[in-house]
Amino acid sequence: MAFTCIELETRRRQLGLSQTDLGVCIGLLSPKDPADPRPVGQHTVSRWEEGVNGHDTPPYWVQDSLPEILDRIGQIRDALCRWAVPFLRGLEPDVEGVVHVPMYRSDRAFAHAFPKMAGWPASIWNDAVVRAADSLDDGRDYQFDLLR
Repeated sequence: MAFTCIELETRRRQLGLSQTDLGVCIGLLSPKDPADPRPVGQHTVSRWEEGVNGHDTPPYWVQDSLPEILDRIGQIRDALCRWAVPFLRGLEPDVEGVVHVPMYRSDRAFAHAFPKMAGWPASIWNDAVVRAADSLDDGRDYQFDLLR
């Protein structure tokens, strides 16, 4: 079965990633030059999703590696979600009983807060922590605070 352009876009959206963020993840997981990993550009990901040169599948070299990369991104996101559950439970509520959860607008702020995740897009954390909070049935009120 061919990996189609619409499947690429659908899987990317299911992972909660922008085209830019997917390009960053591809650069981390499958860099062309391991000594100098660079992201795939947003414009390139957009062309893959629209169909390069009128084709309804991404280029052959993408076909070979991208399904595995998307699966790996999903595994990382799920692992972050599992890690976020005890993280959320460890946060103390404020005087009004609201638990403030850090979310990150920029990848730089995310890397500063979680140095081991440096290079990864902040959106992968934001998605994972929201999913983790949604999975908790602990009666606490969570507020997601955006950090820049």
